[in-house]
Amino acid sequence: VATAAKHFGRLDVLVNNIGGARPRRFLEQNDSNWRKVIDLNLISMLAATQDAARHMIAGGQGGAIVNVASSEALRAAPNYSVYAACKAGMSEFTKTMALELGEHNIRVNCIAPDAIDTPGVHPPGSPEPNAQHVPLGRWASFHECGAVVAFLSSQLASFVTGATLSVDGGITAA
Repeated sequence: VATAAKHFGRLDVLVNNIGGARPRRFLEQNDSNWRKVIDLNLISMLAATQDAARHMIAGGQGGAIVNVASSEALRAAPNYSVYAACKAGMSEFTKTMALELGEHNIRVNCIAPDAIDTPGVHPPGSPEPNAQHVPLGRWASFHECGAVVAFLSSQLASFVTGATLSVDGGITAA
């Protein structure tokens, strides 16, 4: 955050895009597993948001923060209990930050993607991912997910704050 603010002279946008989990039933986990998932998915977002918000406030021009959660923030996720708790926490944190940072003209929003075709999920050359569970009948490209982040970061969304948008082809609605 400090490097970006120094390089560009100010900070306008922060995208908290990090995550990861290894599926495992809750009763098979231990506190070491929990802490790794919480540190990666939640603590890193808290630290980056605090640092970025301070730079945005100091810059006096506001800004936009977009948190990338997951559809697991909005629905039950067997074998992803701690991950889902973190992502749900991101969504609720987004609302609170929208209220706390609004007076500084900082908008805070969240997206909840699912079925996004990324190299980590679908390596090049592997078979197409199964989209039977996706109401739109296909997985999204990461560009489609990025377009929603770009929208929320832009002045086109100048009156949008505290929202969590599903970017999941209808999975959460189903």
